[in-house]
Amino acid sequence: MGHCRRRGSQLLLGQECHLHVYEQGGVAQIAGVHSHLLPDLPHGTLDLDELERVLTRGLGNPYHPVCELVCLENTHSSSGGRVLPIDYLRQVHLLAQSHGARVHLDGARLMNAAVALRVPPARIVEHCDSVSFCLSKGLGAPVGALVGGPKDFIQEAWRLRKALGGGMRQAGVLAAAALVGLAEAEEELPRDHENARRFARGLQALASPHCSVDPAAVETNMVLVKVAGLPAADLCQRLQAVSPDEVAQTGHAVRVLLFPWTEQSVRAVWHRDVSTQDTELALRKWEFVLRQLGP
Repeated sequence: MGHCRRRGSQLLLGQECHLHVYEQGGVAQIAGVHSHLLPDLPHGTLDLDELERVLTRGLGNPYHPVCELVCLENTHSSSGGRVLPIDYLRQVHLLAQSHGARVHLDGARLMNAAVALRVPPARIVEHCDSVSFCLSKGLGAPVGALVGGPKDFIQEAWRLRKALGGGMRQAGVLAAAALVGLAEAEEELPRDHENARRFARGLQALASPHCSVDPAAVETNMVLVKVAGLPAADLCQRLQAVSPDEVAQTGHAVRVLLFPWTEQSVRAVWHRDVSTQDTELALRKWEFVLRQLGP
């Protein structure tokens, strides 16, 4: 709403991005903005040629909406936490600018992307006109998110937030937790990423016909696991349940809490409260469940 000031403006975004899939079409319901979906490539990027084609279609044409905004997601959740390359961000921004549009970065996991790329977050957001990121995911604060952009954009965002009922009071205790998360991100997030990779390698080594994972695709704190031979929901239920046989065979009672990402996949996510020991226990629980399923 801060970027698209007229109703009927067009927004370009990936068809699997969080903004499109998980927010009830809020850009249409509330902002009166028309979304044009582009296919997500496996790395979470968009095809630049197709992006340019759609950007130019509405210019000077009374039959098509005018594109005012491109939204990107970094890291890309539906691709398993993949990180958008900085050169790609630069190219998207140049394309948008050359056709009168702006770029907003849904940086819910911006800090994870910065750690994975080994660059300061400011290096990533050089190539967008505004950014939002969560304090309550990998950073571990109980709640909270921030939006950043030019001064006039932020002033408008304040007004819009008030109109949408987003006022906050006595928020200092929340800000304090957020500051802890920011201060410790450089130490905590690499551990999350390594634990995710450790888990992916361990699950691959089990060589189960029921679960498969690509460790090379694990770039941050997420692991997407493909499930075969049973519904993903059934696997999640088995991973949550504890039986006497499990305690007798493994010496532990472990519940792994997941939900199905699709009918045939689950997504595992690491954060500051999941230790290396927890990761190993989770892997041993998967091993027990897969052994119970048989070949």
